[in-house]
Amino acid sequence: MQPKTYNGIFRNHAWNWRVILQFLLCLGASSTLLAQEPLGDEFEFIRIRWTDNKIRHGYGFYTNAELWAHDYPQAEQNLNVALKAATNIKTTDKQQVLTFDDEKIFRYPFIYACEVGYLSLSEAEVKNLREYLLRGGFLMVDDFRYPWEMRIWTQQIRRALPKAKWRRLQEDDPIFNCFFKLSSEIHEPTPFLKDFRPEYYGIFNEAGQMMVLMNYNNDVGDGWELPDETPDFSTLSFKLGINYLIYSYSH
Repeated sequence: MQPKTYNGIFRNHAWNWRVILQFLLCLGASSTLLAQEPLGDEFEFIRIRWTDNKIRHGYGFYTNAELWAHDYPQAEQNLNVALKAATNIKTTDKQQVLTFDDEKIFRYPFIYACEVGYLSLSEAEVKNLREYLLRGGFLMVDDFRYPWEMRIWTQQIRRALPKAKWRRLQEDDPIFNCFFKLSSEIHEPTPFLKDFRPEYYGIFNEAGQMMVLMNYNNDVGDGWELPDETPDFSTLSFKLGINYLIYSYSH
């Protein structure tokens, strides 16, 4: 499947990276784009497939897709296009879906999971995820909201990292300033969750390195998936995704 068009940029399976870069920057003129060296091997987006706990609290979803697969594969395809446009990071057009207990995750320094307010981790997943994170892996968690979703996610991730430090992230944290310089816009409500302000949390190891980044009351993956429908939000979402990746590689 080819990436969706960014306001008509994609034509005949070809795209103009200068136009995409302009799209990324047009709503954030205060951002400073710095030259980046390639980060070694090609970046490959890894999405995590997890077991659904089947608890819904009366909340419904607009799609019949499995929750771990929301926005898949369009979100990661479009993020790869943005990475190629805005950075010198080497990327591959391949994407993989793995599980937390798969030994293959140790090959990849950055993994992604969404709708984590409904997951249930097995003991094997808990053990493997703990080892992955303590070895320096980075997990981006996205697309969850409401207190009960945070409660379930907290219970599950604390099984893997019972002693790790949690902290709510602020606008001046390095992760929001390592490539694009972001500020108060990161707290603007998303188009599909207008009654909640996004919050960001990090889980850190003893050395102060972030292991897990949480987008709470937010859905960055939606922004990656839908640049035509939500151009302002998508611009911010691409900037956040690029910052997260660069931060994870450089810290």
